[in-house]
Amino acid sequence: MKLKNILFTSLLVTGLSFSADAQFVGDAFRFSQENNAGTARFKGLGNAKTALGGDISSITGNPAGLGFFGQSDMSITVNYNNANNKGTYFGNRVSRNKDRFGIDHAGVVFHFPSSYGQASGWQNFNIGFSYENTNIFHENIRYEGNNPLNTIGNAYADMMTNDPGSDWSKAMYNTGIAENIANDKNVFFPILSEKGDKYQVSDVLNHGYNSRSALAFGANYNNKFYIGMNVGFTAFRYETSQQFSESGWTKNRAEIIAQNPNSNIADPNHDDYTLVEANYELLDDFLQVSEGTGVDFKIGAIYKPTLDWNIGATIQSPTWMTIDDYTDSFIAIDYFDNEQATSPFLKKTVDNGRTDDQYRTISPWRFSLGLTKFFSRGLITADAEYIDYSSIKVRTSGGYHNSSLEREWDAEVKNSYQGAFNFKIGGEILMTNILSARAGFNYYGNPYKNADNEQYSGSVGLGAKLSNTMYLDLAVVHLVNDYKTSPYRIDETHWKSPSPIADVKLQRTSAVLTLGAKF
Repeated sequence: MKLKNILFTSLLVTGLSFSADAQFVGDAFRFSQENNAGTARFKGLGNAKTALGGDISSITGNPAGLGFFGQSDMSITVNYNNANNKGTYFGNRVSRNKDRFGIDHAGVVFHFPSSYGQASGWQNFNIGFSYENTNIFHENIRYEGNNPLNTIGNAYADMMTNDPGSDWSKAMYNTGIAENIANDKNVFFPILSEKGDKYQVSDVLNHGYNSRSALAFGANYNNKFYIGMNVGFTAFRYETSQQFSESGWTKNRAEIIAQNPNSNIADPNHDDYTLVEANYELLDDFLQVSEGTGVDFKIGAIYKPTLDWNIGATIQSPTWMTIDDYTDSFIAIDYFDNEQATSPFLKKTVDNGRTDDQYRTISPWRFSLGLTKFFSRGLITADAEYIDYSSIKVRTSGGYHNSSLEREWDAEVKNSYQGAFNFKIGGEILMTNILSARAGFNYYGNPYKNADNEQYSGSVGLGAKLSNTMYLDLAVVHLVNDYKTSPYRIDETHWKSPSPIADVKLQRTSAVLTLGAKF
């Protein structure tokens, strides 16, 4: 089965025995991503902050930037976020919008000069504390259309064939969705017809947050070398409601007999014969809630070889997280005499039940380098960041250790993810002594080993000095993420049909406002 260039997102239809391998590994990757943090000033600059200090974002960006503060500072940042998703499926396009308003960042820096009037040596030692949203899980992804090539019943049949004796396979068989082939009760084919149009709808609603509270220390040596470190405490909650529905017709008697002449469904004298050429509506429903906490640290340095250049670097440790997770899912299928019927003549349900799990994850190390060039009325700053997502670790927890399962998780991570470079660049112009203009661009490398995933963002911003102590910053950030996804996977070689593919374009626009005061 060829999976190249298809991104199988968190929507793994529950009837496909939603596996702990895929679920836990996918969650570990999701909670390892950060693309939202910062004040309006740094967001306007494309969040390129490795070699630029003097902003409260330095607490989590490059803590060495705290050494640039010559007085104490505090600020709060609010964000209006609109997530627009366009899904194209078998030529049909639909859009969904999801809005959010909230506090994205708040922080304070306390300035402690080492000695007033000191001309050389250590100039200050500053302490900062901040809270920020590092990621926003707030979106509605939907795509729908007529699939003339296959049915989710093909995927169910694959799973039943791979695990014919399981309770789930037996329960699915009793729904009438699939039948075993002649002379082999362990190999199945779908009763749902692959031919003709089947209207399929995938609807995913996500919401939640990933936040970090950090305590940072930064110092300035001789106005040439700046060093800092922070300790971060992560908290997150992620909730996803995923539904897949399909409506169509079951196979006729000749199609069933071709694969199993002895099928009860194809016997006109058997009660199951009512399933022949019946109209059906299927719903596959999945709910997941994950929440947890974690801890990490970062060290950073900035060096000024000349007055108009900064060189910066940071190393961020993995985030060691503990996650509590529960899922609830079921499959329901209703059979009707015809499309006009308002009541089904048969209703079948497979309740997969609720599962509760606890596990630990270890996110990748992050390495970044930055360069800033100052001009008489502005600056240009750029960052390069490397993250090896294939190094993510998922571990058992709660007093339970299973080294074999952990090796399976490690293999799943290495098969799914790879290292990625992220590039950020931004510029600022001082238009007047009061007003500044900013712009930035981000390019995010593809973390998926076997899937296309293009993601980038652009930003513009303004900054204003309201008084000698008060300032106001505004930024607008537009992020675009293009990828391909599939609601289910089938054995393409066996069925001689490709897994269905949807093109998804996520566009997230944020308006960010920071109000700050120096003291």
